[in-house]
Amino acid sequence: MPHDGSLLDLPSSNKPLEMTKVYVRPRPLAVSEAGDASVCYEFHEDGGGVRVSGFAKQFPHFEGVLSPDNNEAYAHAIQPLVPAMLAGATSCCFAYGHTNSGKTHTIFGYGEDQGMYQRAIHDLFELHQSSATANGLLVQVRFYELYNGKVYDLLNHRQPGFVREDAHGVIHVRSATTMGPNGEVLTQALRAAYARTPEALIALVAGGRSLRAAGTSELHDQSSRSHAVLELEVVTEELAQARQDVVIAESQVVPLGKARDDQYIAIQMTLYVAAADGSYAASGAVASPEATARLHGLETQVRLAEAVVEAAKERVAAEKARCNGGMLVFVDLAGAEYTGRGLSRSPKEMKEAKEINTSLLALKECIRAAQTTGSTHVPFRNSKLTMVLKSHLEPEHAAHTVMVATVSSAEMHRSKSVDTIKYAALVADAFKRS
Repeated sequence: MPHDGSLLDLPSSNKPLEMTKVYVRPRPLAVSEAGDASVCYEFHEDGGGVRVSGFAKQFPHFEGVLSPDNNEAYAHAIQPLVPAMLAGATSCCFAYGHTNSGKTHTIFGYGEDQGMYQRAIHDLFELHQSSATANGLLVQVRFYELYNGKVYDLLNHRQPGFVREDAHGVIHVRSATTMGPNGEVLTQALRAAYARTPEALIALVAGGRSLRAAGTSELHDQSSRSHAVLELEVVTEELAQARQDVVIAESQVVPLGKARDDQYIAIQMTLYVAAADGSYAASGAVASPEATARLHGLETQVRLAEAVVEAAKERVAAEKARCNGGMLVFVDLAGAEYTGRGLSRSPKEMKEAKEINTSLLALKECIRAAQTTGSTHVPFRNSKLTMVLKSHLEPEHAAHTVMVATVSSAEMHRSKSVDTIKYAALVADAFKRS
């Protein structure tokens, strides 16, 4: 069946929400492309195959071809994720494609034409209001970009952050370490903003988008040069406060731990002396009762402070369970680019293109490895992007993931569009086999 401006795969309304779906979404011809031939994308429901006009191979395992109309595309691809979010599930939608294929338009919209995230937010608030227990909805927002391998907080004046993996394999995106008013060390997640209305949330995101890195590409004068990640989570006042209490409690542990370690070192310096060969020998001195008592006192304070941290974390877990709110994550990937000969680019542009392509390759390799039977190693640490998306790529942890592969309808971009579909087909095949 040829693509005619509507979704060609029309699942029934009571169809169970599948774990992962991959769609193709063609962008209509731009004004500058009006004289070019149009590429047709066909979807065959039998096997979920997508065929590109003039290309013999059919690509299987796709969910459908989405309409260029944002409202129709949203209704079929993203809208089913909203009830799951209110029910506590974590879902992710990421847009992949070559530069100027419509990724940012898909996620964020353009002008008055709202994108997927705005439509999801409006539906989220409306759905919550219609529930019998509606008592006001609070949505936590985090918005950051990955640019040239570094993290920047788009809700905090583009301040730098970092990505870390804890001992349990959980990925944390954190802000840079800061000092509190009393000298305490504060290390926390990126700035979280809160919204009680769709309008307030959209205004927050619009402010963040104005800070996003952009530049000139071979296809677009204002191309996004970063991967943008927008995290939306349903929370309560109590959960938000509990998380802040953890930050405050952890900030007390650091100076106490440093004071304890300094005191321990000071005592050791009196008990041992360095020899000429670099070894240490007992000095014969004895630590004073005051120094020993101070060390023991600091050790006790550290244990008490750590207990406060654990209690605060337990409160977060309890409030999270009571809240039962989920998360919806939107990822606008930077455009895959050609970096071969014949292109006139500055060193800055070449660095950007190389970093973008490296991270997108890492994403593909992680998807391939994660879905390969018997694979014991998935190289998530190879890229900040794959670390951030880790929980959405692991079959045992992923909830609901939607990938929208954006392509151009212009003949001049056929090869890039086919490359995009090949990439998306690999993702679709991998997740179908999981």
